[in-house]
Amino acid sequence: MIITDTISLGAALFTAARLLLFTRGHGTHRPYASLLAYGLIVACAALGTLLATGHAAGTSWPQTLINVVLALAVASTGGNVVELFRPAGGNRQPLVLRLLRKESWIR
Repeated sequence: MIITDTISLGAALFTAARLLLFTRGHGTHRPYASLLAYGLIVACAALGTLLATGHAAGTSWPQTLINVVLALAVASTGGNVVELFRPAGGNRQPLVLRLLRKESWIR
């Protein structure tokens, strides 16, 4: 296992664990945000498993950088995937954020 694989393994497993441990407290359940979080958990856990067992083809520095940036972004939001898409300023919300903030599947 080379250094990029080790760094990617740590970043992927950290991201999956942080997303799994997120609690929303008294917040409203948002099904699309839950679906996105579930997809990220499965993808990160699968990448970690493949890297740990040696079945992955290997990761390059760009892929490792993407994994580390995603892990840092998830850590900075406390595991809240909706916060990943929140704009820094302004009143206009992107379509992705509006979809993730929906409280029901159909409306």
